[in-house]
Amino acid sequence: MRYPSIFIATLPALLFACGGSSTTTDAANDAAGTGSPFLAREVVGVHMLSTDINYDEPCNYLAEEFVTETFGLEGVTLEKFDKPNGCEFVWGTNKVSLMLGDKRPFPSIYHAEYVFDRLYQPKAVALTTGQTGAGDTRAPLSGPDSEGTGAELPATNLNSAKRDTSAANDTASTVSGRPARAAQFTEPVRSMAGFKAVPDVGDKAVWEPAKQTLHVLLNNHILNIQVKTTGSDMQKQQRAATLAQVILGHLVDNYHDTRAH
Repeated sequence: MRYPSIFIATLPALLFACGGSSTTTDAANDAAGTGSPFLAREVVGVHMLSTDINYDEPCNYLAEEFVTETFGLEGVTLEKFDKPNGCEFVWGTNKVSLMLGDKRPFPSIYHAEYVFDRLYQPKAVALTTGQTGAGDTRAPLSGPDSEGTGAELPATNLNSAKRDTSAANDTASTVSGRPARAAQFTEPVRSMAGFKAVPDVGDKAVWEPAKQTLHVLLNNHILNIQVKTTGSDMQKQQRAATLAQVILGHLVDNYHDTRAH
């Protein structure tokens, strides 16, 4: 068989056009396997509760300019030091330190709260989180022990000092029967044993005057900010809280949006 000469002449050009060249940067409509190998690993929000991603360098969470503005240090030279799991700003005899609970987030909210309570809420360690509805230590009210095949009587002794768990005493206001306490992921923070409760910062926050340090729990993160500067104890606490809000905004997506509602 003989092919027309014009077809033979254009065959190499046709083959080249069909083959093309493979690149590692694709157009938006080309997902044939030559796109970025990191795309699937960087989905928005994937790091929010991830426990296998290390924190960024702590100094990257707090800009030097913001420290300067918060403490009124215009014209003052700050020294910045990287610490293990932390960062430190120093000027003269003053120091502001940031410390994260670990090199990465805790495995869960409950792990983080347990550690936080052991360190900063010592009298609350025996309590479990609101998910279990704990808090009432009285024994449940129940009927007499069954004997043989006789059924138990219902619990009707409402004057008993025991906790009434009968259906008649269900105080839940929702159809599902879940009281408000069960919707809490963490126990409310309390002032105790040298720690002063600080509202509206993270899930829990306490100020430790002896160490001039604010301790904060948010989701599965623990954050500590120490403010050793001039000024009253209340000023130091407020400035530490201001810094904490900025850092928490970096650690948790939409943190400030959720606090505004």
